Amino acid sequence: MVKKKLSKRKGNWKRAITVGAATLLTSGTMWYLTGVNGLKINVPSYRANRVIDGDTFETEERQLIRLTGIDAPELDKCDGKEAKEALGKLILNKNLYVKVIYRDFGMRLISHVYNDKGLVSTQMLKLGMAYNLGTGIKDPELGKAADYARAQKLGIYSSKCTQETNPNSKTCVIKGNVRTEGSGNIYHFPGCGQYNNTIVELYKGDQWFCTKAEAKKAGFIKGSDCFEKSWK
Repeated sequence: MVKKKLSKRKGNWKRAITVGAATLLTSGTMWYLTGVNGLKINVPSYRANRVIDGDTFETEERQLIRLTGIDAPELDKCDGKEAKEALGKLILNKNLYVKVIYRDFGMRLISHVYNDKGLVSTQMLKLGMAYNLGTGIKDPELGKAADYARAQKLGIYSSKCTQETNPNSKTCVIKGNVRTEGSGNIYHFPGCGQYNNTIVELYKGDQWFCTKAEAKKAGFIKGSDCFEKSWK
């Protein structure tokens, strides 16, 4: 759990963030860790040079940093541009603490990133600008932040990006769900067993279709719950 508190020393405000057994402190441009023995260890401070999208940015050293534990919508998906803007507000022109976990196949540094308010991943989740992957970092605060945004219908959880019915058409009602694993992308039409339980998450690439032909052309296959049912 990430805990935050403010302490005032010699007239300067400092923010303390609990990170495991150590405390991460920032004051001005300095970041340092303190352990149980109170020993202070200076750690590098980084600055973002540019924001790529809602979960990736580049440092002034030209290192690509990918936030761990979350996934933001791609720029061409629902709220993708808004997520990029939100991340920019959290990291640009600020001193960041970056704890690298590993480098992925795209040569990005998968990292826990902190600003002076705490873990940036948690802040993005609470804004509804990303969703919780449930991997990379075991912190219950991530789940709580995502639950908050979902309950308040913020960002990607608003009716703009998360839909049970098509707000723009009464006839284009086929639900296409993107699947990264298993049998691939599938579609459901009224009458399919799981149709009423299927949510169209536009921020993940889900789509509405008017006909089965449209769904098939887009690379979706009929869900197994549809059995021998048919649709135009």
